[in-house]
Order: sequence, then structure tokens, then C-alpha cells
Amino acid sequence: MRPAIVNTINTYIRWEADMAEVRAVTVNDFEELLECYVEIWENLREWLPDSFVDPELESVRKTESRERFKQRIESNDGIFLIAEEKKKIIGVALGREYGGVCNLGFLGVKKEHRHKGVGTNLLSRFFKEAKKRKAHKVSLHTSPNLLPAIKLYIKNGFIPEGFLRKHTRGLDMIIYSKFLE
Repeated sequence: MRPAIVNTINTYIRWEADMAEVRAVTVNDFEELLECYVEIWENLREWLPDSFVDPELESVRKTESRERFKQRIESNDGIFLIAEEKKKIIGVALGREYGGVCNLGFLGVKKEHRHKGVGTNLLSRFFKEAKKRKAHKVSLHTSPNLLPAIKLYIKNGFIPEGFLRKHTRGLDMIIYSKFLE
């Protein structure tokens, strides 16, 4: 075999072995899911002000918030997905369906696993779960500061539908949506 072909095959094999598996969250994932969620939020300080990040981190550390979240997972009230690589949670997608629209409330990937297709895989599975729930549309709000997220959403067929000035915790938000086929 030629060296170029061998290198291509070896690269593909390494890439295939490192692919993250996306699956539904179980209650057994709860503690590791929260650790991943906190780590992702800590890294969002790169794009978002502390006044936006700190309240989310404070909330997730409260016992009552954790219990409510755990109950939602147990009741299957929503779409709760994780991406795993080598049995470690590296990404999260959280949302719920109401009236035919699935709201993607949070999508995040650990910093060292970004730009490897994990976010795309989480979105793809989220779309499948939304369709199972007979949703015709997926919608989300994101900060204009989160340029990597915006690029991911646009690449995956989302279009901007609105702009909310001084919205969540005083930050501007863009509404993005994608109609499901």
C-alpha cells in the first residue's frame, strides 16, 4: 500500500475509535452529568460575563435544584442526552417538547472535545428525539457572544428568528430555530 493511503486509513481508524457515543441520560449518570455541566459552564466564561455564568453555577449546586433536575430525568420529562467517550461524559444536550416545539435549553461540550463533531452528534440525536415526540420545530436562545455555538447551529440548519435585547440575566439573546422534516 502507498504511504498516503496507509496514513488515511490509520487516521480514519483513530477517528472512528475516538467517536463519542450519544445516548439518553439515566439516573446513574446524574453525578457525572452535573460535573460535566459545571465544567462546561466554567469554560463559558471565555465568552460570557461572570454575571451570566455565576447564577447558573450557584443554582446547580443547590440541593433543591439538583433534586428537581434528577426528578425530571427519572420522569422522562424532556430530552436529556449525553455524549460519552471512553465511558466519560464529554457533552450534554438538554431540552423539552411543548406544543410541537422542542426547546433546546442547553448544549455544551467539554473544551478539550470541541471541534470534533460531538456537538453535531448531540444535535442530530436531539432532532431524532424531537421527531419521536412529534415536534415540527426545534428552537433555542443563545448569546451573540457564543460564536462557536452560532456557527454550529447555522451549520446544522438553524436560522435566526428573533433578537431579545437585555433578556436572560440582562444579556442579549438570539432566537434560532430549525424546522424538522
